[in-house]
Amino acid sequence: MPPTYLTKDPVLVPATGYVFVAAEGTPKPVLPLDILNLRTLRESVGSSWASIGNTSLENGITHESEGDEPEVLGTWQNPALRTTSPAKIYTVTLALADFNLETYKLYYGGGGVSADGSFIIPSVPSSTTKAMLIVAVDGDRHVVEYYERVSLIGAEGVTYDPAALSEMPVKATILGGSNGLGEISPVMWGKSVEISPPTLSAVTPGTAAPGATVQLTGTNLDAPLTVWFGVYEGTGVVTTPTGTQVTVTVPTPVESGDLPVDVKVETNFGETASKPFTIDQS
Repeated sequence: MPPTYLTKDPVLVPATGYVFVAAEGTPKPVLPLDILNLRTLRESVGSSWASIGNTSLENGITHESEGDEPEVLGTWQNPALRTTSPAKIYTVTLALADFNLETYKLYYGGGGVSADGSFIIPSVPSSTTKAMLIVAVDGDRHVVEYYERVSLIGAEGVTYDPAALSEMPVKATILGGSNGLGEISPVMWGKSVEISPPTLSAVTPGTAAPGATVQLTGTNLDAPLTVWFGVYEGTGVVTTPTGTQVTVTVPTPVESGDLPVDVKVETNFGETASKPFTIDQS
């Protein structure tokens, strides 16, 4: 059964994350919805993708963009006729915590190995082009980033801090692929999330003065929710345990006189169809 995703809770606290690289142009793998650990991912991505290893817990992964800001262009008649769309360069900075030959090559831009196994820093660095996959995991939800082509090379210097794990910051410049610059998923759940959109069947009475209490009847009318009288928010909302009834106080509008409005209920799972109502100010 395919998962259903919430529309109003797309938040993420990425307590765990994984980064993989592969030969440039490698297609995005099909990942499981239930990402339990690195082993689960390794089995899913296949032999084409290799884990980049440990990355910084404190510094995380940083996304940045470079380029000119949009400029407003206009005429004498219309000072804000249009805006420009300057090109942007997007980068992802990774703080690598593993000090091995592969991470040295990414940081220093190539290099070789000496007879005693030491890494030889190249005289002229050259960035490495790879495909990159980032999976940010928050419990039973996660976000996946896929880049068909990125250019990797060291960013800032390496500091040996006696009180912290040493890190090698590597910047990945996102290059154009066959379908845009890359792909970023919405927040995805490891298991299906049952969506229960609210419905509104009746508003009683159909006319009431500001400050009066009216009753709404429907289904899935569970807190938290908002009752709208046109553009005005109802107050004093009280729901029932069954989610079938709501009492709400009619707000006071800015306009004078009787005001026809549409009443609807909005929850984290969507909003209802509207019902006609008149705010009686006669």
